[in-house]
Amino acid sequence: MAEQHVIGEKKGNIYYLTFHRPEKRNAISFEMLEEIGKLVEPVIMDPDIRVIIFRGEGKVFSAGIDFNSLGQLAGAFLGDIGGGGASIRAEIHRGQQVLNRLESIEIPIICAIHGGVFGLGVEVALACDIRLMCEDCVWGLPEAQFGLIADLGGTARLSKFLGQSRAMEILMTTNRYAAQQALDWGLVNYLYPTKEALFEGADKLAKDIIKSAPLAVGAYKKIVKRGQGVDLMTHLDMEVSMQSIMIRSEDFKEGVTALMEKRKPVWKRK
Repeated sequence: MAEQHVIGEKKGNIYYLTFHRPEKRNAISFEMLEEIGKLVEPVIMDPDIRVIIFRGEGKVFSAGIDFNSLGQLAGAFLGDIGGGGASIRAEIHRGQQVLNRLESIEIPIICAIHGGVFGLGVEVALACDIRLMCEDCVWGLPEAQFGLIADLGGTARLSKFLGQSRAMEILMTTNRYAAQQALDWGLVNYLYPTKEALFEGADKLAKDIIKSAPLAVGAYKKIVKRGQGVDLMTHLDMEVSMQSIMIRSEDFKEGVTALMEKRKPVWKRK
């Protein structure tokens, strides 16, 4: 049986997704992307899971794409002259769909980044909802150094988060940046002194989210994500539509009752 390089583990209301390829600095192969997708699908249907935490084993979160995997794919694609690049585009879309799935599910995803994160590892982090980072972490998107672009959301998500000018600087120069720069630019929420403190911080944030009604948390994720780029009135309409669902939910009744009875609510996700 092939070694598993992405591990999923459920602990209470939290599901941990972990890159587990420390000997290769968690370099991401295309098989690992597919494994992420396979692990996430059953989690979506699990009513107990309230938060996903994405992290990496070893010294770094991820060194980026696995070059052996990329080389094998490039070798096959170089023979696609007659196909007009159709097979290349199809393969890239497959990878994009995995990260799009992370972004579209209603369960919030916290990405805990330590050591270093580059290229495809950054694109995975960008597809998560909240990013946390170690103070000594170094990051960047080096694809242009070897004649490629960041094609799994690197250009799209980075420009949405940081604006076109800043994104083009990061992508075109391929410079490496310090963790403090990620914090200053709003790419991450908090910095932590050690890997241990980072993971503890991710757990604490997850537990804070778990206190809130799961339907409301999922609604926030949908509205904020899908509201990017739409006009104000459309965004406000999204709030109205979602609130009309929330106010008829059992969780809303439970939240009000628990407040009146001065106790912790027992959410049913209904």
